Amino acid sequence: MFGLLNINKPSSWTSRDVINWIGKHAKKIKVGHAGTLDPLATGVLIVCLGHATRLVPFLHELPKTYVATFLLGRCSESDDVDTEVEILTDAPVVTTAQLQAALPRFMGSITQQPSVFSAVKINGQPAYRKARRGKPVDVPERDVEVHRIVLLEHVGDSFTLEVECGAGTYVRSIGRDLAEACGSSAVMSSLCRTRIGGFTLETAIAPLDVQRNAIADQLLSPFLAVPDRPRLLLTAAETPRIENGNEILISADLTLLSGDVAICDPEGALIALGDYDASLRKLTPRVVLRPPIATFTHLIKRDDPSHESGVRPPSERPAQAGWSLPEATPEPEG
Repeated sequence: MFGLLNINKPSSWTSRDVINWIGKHAKKIKVGHAGTLDPLATGVLIVCLGHATRLVPFLHELPKTYVATFLLGRCSESDDVDTEVEILTDAPVVTTAQLQAALPRFMGSITQQPSVFSAVKINGQPAYRKARRGKPVDVPERDVEVHRIVLLEHVGDSFTLEVECGAGTYVRSIGRDLAEACGSSAVMSSLCRTRIGGFTLETAIAPLDVQRNAIADQLLSPFLAVPDRPRLLLTAAETPRIENGNEILISADLTLLSGDVAICDPEGALIALGDYDASLRKLTPRVVLRPPIATFTHLIKRDDPSHESGVRPPSERPAQAGWSLPEATPEPEG
């Protein structure tokens, strides 16, 4: 099994809960996700199955869009309502004009201070684990990219932002800092991730809708993880060498194609990511997404006439979402 699921994570579920649920219905298949959502948050969570887990770093690079609501005149250790919230008795009234005027300073490359109740790794462990045990945590500042930020609504002591940003951005930190720029404070009361690249909330499915017998039909194309990479189609003779992780020389003249590429078999299925040097006609696989034919030999029945020849029958090489391999059980998050 090889592909992606676009899951609408419910509130109160952790990202690990989603992985455990899907892993229960995809036994012996490795399952992972691209981008943790806090239990408070809802929305798009991309789940990777089989060798598609190797696409996680590329999914992290896709821009993400969030809609978040904040309550002014409040603060908490987690910068949201998941920990005890303190209401400030002397908090000033913040106007819409003040919020609008402060927004531009949170565009582009900014530095932010994540909460101690965050998934930022400290000595290999998420900061929130130490914070929940009452241990002191020193979370370093980080540089992040905010592509777009819009004030959607401001009513009374509540305001809502839409934020499009890069990996590692903490939206609750943006809301907190925006309120502080207006002389107040704020905690996040809700968060929804509405998009990751081409994965949208409108097309996401609930985790409870993922059923064992239907997972293969629900898988999305792995090409969605690398939408901007040009596709390089191999010949039947070239394919096994790439599956084995070997560099090859391309016989065809692909002068206009150079740099990062998505490498496909003759049927157009994604088998690897790599780079192509047009001047040398050399193709180098960097991430192999489909093992070589030899890996499949134990899956072919002994009474299959194609077994002795080592040829993989068409039924063993179906479309991108169909083939499967024994995989390790899901790894712990983080």
